[in-house]
Amino acid sequence: MTRRGTLPPALLLLLLAAALVATTTTVSGQGRPVTDSGAETPPTPSSFTPKDSFLIDCGGTAPVTADGKSYKTDAQANHLLSANDAIRVAADDKADVPSPLYATARVFKEEAVYSFPLTVPGWHFIRIYLFPIKGGDVDLASATFSVVTDDNVLLHSFTPENKPVMKEYMINATENHLALKFQPLKGSAAFVNAIEVVNAPDELITDSALAVAPLGEITGLVHDAYQVLYRINVGGPAIGPANDTLGRRWETDAAYVQIREAVKDVSVPTSTIKFPDGTSRLVAPTLVYASAAKMADADVGSPNFNLTWKVDVDPSFSYLVRLFFADIVSKATNDLYFDVYISGRKAMSGLDLSTVTGGELAAPYYKDFVVNSSSLEGAEGKGKLSVQVGPMGQDTGRIDALLNGMEVLKMSNSVGSLDGEFGVDGRKADDGSGGRKAVAAVGFAMMFGAFAGLGAMVVKWYKRPQDWERRESFSSWLLPIHTGQSFTASGKGGYGSHKSGNTFSSTMGLGRFFSLAEWGMQWKRKGLIEKIMDPKLAGTVNPESLAKFAETAEKCLAEFGSDRISMGDVLWNLEYALQLQDANPPEGAQQDGEDGAAAEGGGGGAVVPAASASGGGVPDASTTAAGELFQQLADMKGR
Repeated sequence: MTRRGTLPPALLLLLLAAALVATTTTVSGQGRPVTDSGAETPPTPSSFTPKDSFLIDCGGTAPVTADGKSYKTDAQANHLLSANDAIRVAADDKADVPSPLYATARVFKEEAVYSFPLTVPGWHFIRIYLFPIKGGDVDLASATFSVVTDDNVLLHSFTPENKPVMKEYMINATENHLALKFQPLKGSAAFVNAIEVVNAPDELITDSALAVAPLGEITGLVHDAYQVLYRINVGGPAIGPANDTLGRRWETDAAYVQIREAVKDVSVPTSTIKFPDGTSRLVAPTLVYASAAKMADADVGSPNFNLTWKVDVDPSFSYLVRLFFADIVSKATNDLYFDVYISGRKAMSGLDLSTVTGGELAAPYYKDFVVNSSSLEGAEGKGKLSVQVGPMGQDTGRIDALLNGMEVLKMSNSVGSLDGEFGVDGRKADDGSGGRKAVAAVGFAMMFGAFAGLGAMVVKWYKRPQDWERRESFSSWLLPIHTGQSFTASGKGGYGSHKSGNTFSSTMGLGRFFSLAEWGMQWKRKGLIEKIMDPKLAGTVNPESLAKFAETAEKCLAEFGSDRISMGDVLWNLEYALQLQDANPPEGAQQDGEDGAAAEGGGGGAVVPAASASGGGVPDASTTAAGELFQQLADMKGR
C-alpha cells in the first residue's frame, strides 16, 4: 500500500538508484587501492633486483660507494661513452664537496653520447648528478648545455647554480637501448658528475589517473616521460636511498607545509602497517605510510580549516601528483572521512580509507591526480601547486584529516620535452587545449545522456497502465528486458561499464550527486541507512525493504565495473524490495494509505485525472507527484 500524496516506493527506489548509477558513470575512477585488480593476487615482494643497473662515477679513477650504492669508474664504463673530446676534472678542494659523487666530473666540448644496452624494456630511472666544481684551470660554473634522449628533452640550455643538484627522471624505454646525449652550447661546455640508469617496477606508473580540472579519468600516462620534482615524507623523517628499495630519496615536509601550528605529526611502528595480498610494497617504502600529518586542533568544537602544502612548479607544464595515505590515527573503521583538494579544487570528497582498503586500518593506499597548467596557482612564470586535506563538514564521524606522503612529477609536453617548449626534433609544443576541450565535451554529453535516461523513466512511470500492478511487474513495462519482448539496443558493455569524466565544478549543483551518493553509502556502512530518509517518510518503509534497496545501490556504486550488477538485476532487486514493503508495511504506512490523502493531497501542481477502480475521475496523487518531480528535473539548475 502506498502513501497518497507522495511517490510510491517503487518509483522512489528506482529514481534514487538511477541517480546513483548516473553518478557512478560520470565520476568513475574516484578511488583506487594500491592495486586496482579486484581479483586475489599473490603478495608482491618487498625486494627488487634491477636487471639494468648502470651506476657511473664520471671522471672517477677508483670505485665509489655512496648512499649504499656502488659506482663504477670512468675506465670501467668507457665502452658506454662516445665522445671526441672528454676531459676528466677533479675538485681542488674536496672539503667543499658534499658527496664523493660530486668530487669528479667529465667535461665535453662537443656532443657526447652514453649508450646503455637494456635487458628489459619499460620504466627506467635516469639520475644525473651535477655540481660545477673547480679543478685546475677548468671552471664549470659558466657551462651551458642540454641533455636529451632519443625522444625526450631532459635539460635545455641548462646553466648550473653553485650547489649540487640531482635531476631524476622516469622514462618508458621501448627499445633495447637508451641513449643519453650531452650537447654543449656553441662555445661552451657540458659536464656530468655521475649517472644512474636503473630499470624500475612497472607498477610505479599506471596508465590512468584522476584529472582535477575538469574532474574525470585521464588515460595514456604510460606514454609520457616524467621528471621527479618532489618526493615528500609528510609528517615523518627524511628517508635516504639506503632505506628505500628503489634507491629513492624522500625529504621532510618542513619546507612545504603551511601554518605549522595547525599540523600534528604522528607515527607508528612500521610493523603496524598492513599490506594486503597483491599490494605493492615498492610504490613507497613502509616508512612513508608509518608517519603522517593530521589536524592539530581536531578536538575543538568546530574545526574549519585545511592542512596545506605548497610546492613551486613551472606553470607551462602539467603534473602527476601522487598522494599516499594510511589511516594510522583511527581506532575503528568508517570513522574518518575527509576531503582532498589539489590546486584549490576538490579532487576527492568524503575519502574513507578503511573502505578503499577493504575494511583495514593502517593499510596503504595511494591516489594519482593530473593537474594541467591552466589550473595552477600563481603568477606567470612561477606557479604554485597546492595539496590540501580537510574535514568533510558533515556529521560522518570524527572530524580530522591526514596525509602520509606525496610525489610531484612533471609530465612531458606534446613534443616530449621536460624543459622548454621544443622537442628533440625541433617541433614546438602546443597547449593541448583542443584535447582537453574534446574530453570535456564528451563528458558533458554522457552526463546529459544519463539525466535524459532518468527523465525518460519518469515519463514512462507517468504514462504507465492504470492496472499495471495486476497485469505484470513494473520492470516489464519500464524497460524491455523480459524474454519474448522485441527491442533494439545499441551500445557496448554492461551496466555501469562506461567511464567518463564530468566537467562540472565542485561548487555547482550537479556536483552534489556525487556527495549524496557517497554520503548515503557512509551511513549504510555504519548500519544507519535509515538516517538518509526524508523525515516525512520515517516509519513508513519496511526495514528489510530499505536494506535491500541500500544493498542494490551499493552494488551500483562498486569500484570496479565487473563488480557492478546489470540493469536487469537492479530492476529485479527493486521489485523485490517493493514486494517486501507491500508484504509487511509498517503501521505508519498503513495509516497514511487510509487518510494521507486528506492530510497531504492538497496544493502544489496540476492534477492529472486518472481512472479509479470504480470508474470515477479521482486524481492519482502518485501520478501528480511524478509530474512534479519530472518538472523539477527539467528545471534543474546549478546552485
